[in-house]
Amino acid sequence: MRVLLTEMRRGEAKWAAALMAAVGVYYFTAESPADSDWIGWWPQTSLKVQLFAVIVMGSVMSAAAAWGAGRSFRHRTRPWSDTAARGGWSQALLFWLAAWLWSLTAYALFVAVAFSRTAAVSDVTEPAWTPLLLGASMMALQIAAGVALGSALPSRAVAPFAGVFWYGLFVAVAFVPGTPLDKLFPAIDEFWSSEFAPNTTRMLIAATWCLTAALALTALPALRRHAALTPRPVPLAALALVALTAGSTLVSLRTPVPDSYWAVRKDQPAHALCATSGTTELCLWPEDRHLLPEARAAVKTVDTKLGSLTGLNRAFYASGLKRPPGATAELPVMSPAESEATLTDALFSAALPQPEPANCAPHPLRETGGYPDTFLFEAAVRTRAGAPSEYYGEKFGHALERVTRAPHAQRDAWLDRAAERIRACRPVPELPR
Repeated sequence: MRVLLTEMRRGEAKWAAALMAAVGVYYFTAESPADSDWIGWWPQTSLKVQLFAVIVMGSVMSAAAAWGAGRSFRHRTRPWSDTAARGGWSQALLFWLAAWLWSLTAYALFVAVAFSRTAAVSDVTEPAWTPLLLGASMMALQIAAGVALGSALPSRAVAPFAGVFWYGLFVAVAFVPGTPLDKLFPAIDEFWSSEFAPNTTRMLIAATWCLTAALALTALPALRRHAALTPRPVPLAALALVALTAGSTLVSLRTPVPDSYWAVRKDQPAHALCATSGTTELCLWPEDRHLLPEARAAVKTVDTKLGSLTGLNRAFYASGLKRPPGATAELPVMSPAESEATLTDALFSAALPQPEPANCAPHPLRETGGYPDTFLFEAAVRTRAGAPSEYYGEKFGHALERVTRAPHAQRDAWLDRAAERIRACRPVPELPR
């Protein structure tokens, strides 16, 4: 323990961890909840922390570990260390553990800052720990690779190479998703709304692979140099066997397309949280109960604006919630801090009818200049409700005026008939005169 504390105190890893702590605290405090896709959702918060820790801090700490492990080369003390009473594997483990503990210290700081921001928004307390465990394990593997490189190669260029290698690997994997590398070296950059939860089994297998591979990797330089005290074959073989088994399991497991490899869909809640006004209803996941005030206000606005229109969807369910048959629609909730205005606009879009046949081809409308009739229908509904709508030119504007300037009863009757025809994959009726 004394040797470990000495290495932590004098090693280079402490400065790298301090730099990463400062950068990470700024990163997790700079974003506002209104512009964030993670502040307020516990699983997404954990994903955000592990992603930054693995891609940014893991790459830097791997470089710092390589520099620390190469100290004996720079100070010309390698012959002494190879004949010391402490074996080469033990020395490598010392560098690895010192750098990893500093990384975990900064990691814990990130978790505290990010979780405090989510707790300020969310009305539930359900932290997701398995993504954080996976992130810590992945950093252990990155640092072990840095130690192995720094111990094996007598070059000052090894340290920056270790950092660039890991960062470049994650960039390359991001452009080719679904490869074995994506499973063996996970940095999960995904969007999980409230309908998803971490796949605990796969993340624990990945954490086992990363930790055992890290421990085995630190023994390779001592084997290569034939140090006086070489690594014992039995524990090394056991670690290699566990790492091989866990890694093979990860590669063999299939991705449940279109879902994520690392996530599972949650079970349906016993009671969804619903906001109702008149004939309009919006139901959310229980984890999103902090959005109920905004949902109630948005539902009230939409119900008032749509009035007596019958052909539109008037019941909305957050993505993943089971919908009853009828005029219902899925509502993607893209942020844990959705504003009333954003929810209102999303409800107007979701209220539009969709063709029942999935392969329904668009019907161009001559009066709009060749734009699909669904474009005109959406613009007419939004204009009637006083909501922002797209403008596609003067000819389209004239066609829109024929609908919106018609008498109230005639306009609403046209909208109801047009909604029925759109659902049936038929062209909208002739425009009002």
